[in-house]
Amino acid sequence: MNKLKHIAFIMDGNGRWAKVRNKSRTYGHSQGIKNLLEIVQCCIEKEIEQVSFFAFSMENWKRGKEEVNFLLNLLLKNLNGKLLNKMEDLGIVGKWIGFENNLPRTLVTTLKKIESQSSKFEKKIQVNLFFNYSGTLEILEALKDAQLDKEKMKPVEEYLITHSLLPIDLLIRTSGEQRLSNFCLFNLAYSEIIFEPKYWPDYNRETLLDNIEQYYQRDRRFGKA
Repeated sequence: MNKLKHIAFIMDGNGRWAKVRNKSRTYGHSQGIKNLLEIVQCCIEKEIEQVSFFAFSMENWKRGKEEVNFLLNLLLKNLNGKLLNKMEDLGIVGKWIGFENNLPRTLVTTLKKIESQSSKFEKKIQVNLFFNYSGTLEILEALKDAQLDKEKMKPVEEYLITHSLLPIDLLIRTSGEQRLSNFCLFNLAYSEIIFEPKYWPDYNRETLLDNIEQYYQRDRRFGKA
């Protein structure tokens, strides 16, 4: 089995987790963001090079206005000055993957600032935050840019906003849902996939270690018989 270098998460189930506890969906999102650091730290210990989190898709704008605004403000609230210090201490280089469409300017500026400043840290792991992202739009934009840039004749994949990422070795989607939800379609070509039944707020270090063990028990053939 190839060494596990890049894990990606579709963090699903915050709303349903809250519902079974008679809480609001926004409460579920507040709880869901709390286990990110534990997951990243575990990935560092396991010498994972990159970890990606799909936090907000462009389709999520169809949700209720109150929930969408809460998600935007929740992210902005957690991207504070203390976060950069913590990232530097742990050796985390951050990268935002997504489109600026509809996002508040303050959020875009903050995301770019963290990406720029953390790029100077001594890297132990790269954390990719997919926020306001669409896999189909990424591919369509790459095709368009390739057409406009015919002189350079670069492969289409070099125009993808995810082109600098490692291929995703393992995709984990929580909550038991079994679909990709328009996430990173090009990079998932040969990924192993685990549909984890736990809701995201219940996902923890022990579950991750179990999922990693499942990965190493599989036989990746990359299209070969």
